[in-house]
Amino acid sequence: SIACWGRNADGQAPPGGVDGDFVAVSAGWSFSLALRRDGSVRCWGCNEYGQAPPAGVDGDFVAIAAGGFHSLALRRDGRVTCWGNNEYDQAPTEGVVGQFFAHND
Repeated sequence: SIACWGRNADGQAPPGGVDGDFVAVSAGWSFSLALRRDGSVRCWGCNEYGQAPPAGVDGDFVAIAAGGFHSLALRRDGRVTCWGNNEYDQAPTEGVVGQFFAHND
């Protein structure tokens, strides 16, 4: 589970935390993401731009990142999936094509 603290005006840091089997967490502007062990993404907090869909995001992800008002996730096959605000092309809806990988030091 994930422990949360701090300002919780938009539900981004619920005092009771978030239950689940998570391997990574990332915080954006008024929202948070967590990568589940099964590869799906759990989202909570402000979803004004679609950056944190309450139903989460299904997929076979290995890494996540939260921006100001957008989210990114790296799929196991090396593609990047994006959602949320794309006003400045920071989260293209078609994703980012390439063979990216998560580096573990």
